[in-house]
Amino acid sequence: MPNNLQPAAPTDVLPAGLCSAFQEQLRIEGFYNAYVDGASDRYALQLNPRKFFRMTRRLRATADYQTLWSFYSAHLIQPFYFYHGPETTPPWTSDPSGAATPGRYTVVFDGSWSDAINLGRSEASFGLREVA
Repeated sequence: MPNNLQPAAPTDVLPAGLCSAFQEQLRIEGFYNAYVDGASDRYALQLNPRKFFRMTRRLRATADYQTLWSFYSAHLIQPFYFYHGPETTPPWTSDPSGAATPGRYTVVFDGSWSDAINLGRSEASFGLREVA
C-alpha cells in the first residue's frame, strides 16, 4: 500500500545542557545476504548517508542525571529534535522550542542506555540516529 507511512512528528527537544559531548558518524547502511556457494546479495537501504551521534557524558549533579534519564525513558520510541552545535546559527546555540531549523535533526535513540554511577559523579552513554 503506497503512502501508508507518516513522517516523524517530533514535539520535544533534547535539553541543550545535556548534549555537548557528541561524536558524529555518517553511515550508509546496507543489506547483505550471503549464500552457501559464496554468492551474495547487497544493496543500500537508503540513498543518502544518515547521521548518527554518540554521547558519553559525565554528569556531576543528580538533577542532570535524572533529567537525562527521564527524557530518555519518555522518548524511547518517539522522535525528537537534536541541535548539532557546529551547524546551528549562531554556532553552539539551541532553540528549546524546536522552531529554528539550522542544525536541527529529527532523531530517535539508537541502542541502549549505559551508565556508571560513582560517588558524586555519574557517566551516561547513548546513541542517536537521524530519522529521514
